[in-house]
Amino acid sequence: MPRRTNSIGRHLPTSGGLAKTLKSARELGCETVQIFVSNPQGWADPVPRQDAGVLVEGARELGVSPVVAHAKYLINLASKNEELRDRSVLALAHELVAAGTLGVDLVVVHAGSHGGDGEEVGVARLVDGLGRAREQAAELDGTPQVSEVVVENSVGAGTQLCSSFDALGEVARRAGVRACVDTAHAFVAGYDLSSEDGGKAVASELAASVGEAVALLHVNDAKNELGSHRDGHRKVGEGRISIEAWPGLFGGLPGVPVVMETPYETPQADLEEMLLVKKLAGGLRKASTGR
Repeated sequence: MPRRTNSIGRHLPTSGGLAKTLKSARELGCETVQIFVSNPQGWADPVPRQDAGVLVEGARELGVSPVVAHAKYLINLASKNEELRDRSVLALAHELVAAGTLGVDLVVVHAGSHGGDGEEVGVARLVDGLGRAREQAAELDGTPQVSEVVVENSVGAGTQLCSSFDALGEVARRAGVRACVDTAHAFVAGYDLSSEDGGKAVASELAASVGEAVALLHVNDAKNELGSHRDGHRKVGEGRISIEAWPGLFGGLPGVPVVMETPYETPQADLEEMLLVKKLAGGLRKASTGR
């Protein structure tokens, strides 16, 4: 098996302070990390953190890259409700700025739902909203740095956008952004990760549709069945995705960083999962890329 080129990490809580977040990252051997910069279930703007420098310096010392934030779940840039769209644009702008102060590289946002107005209309709204959010972020007072926004694929439930790689690639091209691909979302949307050949085929299809715009993988096992369009994460090796599919998937997406959003268990169980994913991606030690 070729040596691993994908940096591996996971989502970590920040409630105990960013020093504690970094301590967890160190103990787990994270090479990437994802956090929230605000309450993902509420509209309140992110609150400036006094310990922002801790994450900036600590991530640099640990060699953690990229540092990722996940935007609020409430954001829907494609909504048929104009007021909700405007609120979503402003909320994302504030998230991009708050993430920038923490040295975050990427902010993942859900593609959203068109609400019954059709995919073509929804995609146009999403593309417009992404552009407006970046513009508003750059105009906010005292903005030192704005993080890069990346759009995540959906499970394709109801009127959700971007459950297909083709649709995700179209949004990335039209909006001039990159993409995050969640493996559990892809599986329940119909991408068959039931064998090593399936993993290779899905990676090939993703590369063909999205290309170099794939910025990040959310590596999650799926709670629900192939093509069910029902979200739900499990630890890698404990869900519906075949353990044999992962090497083929990773091998077809060299260098794409990985963040797990799988359920927390004991520190030992979380460490064992980290070691497993590193092995499935090609080995415990990451190969030097010469970059």
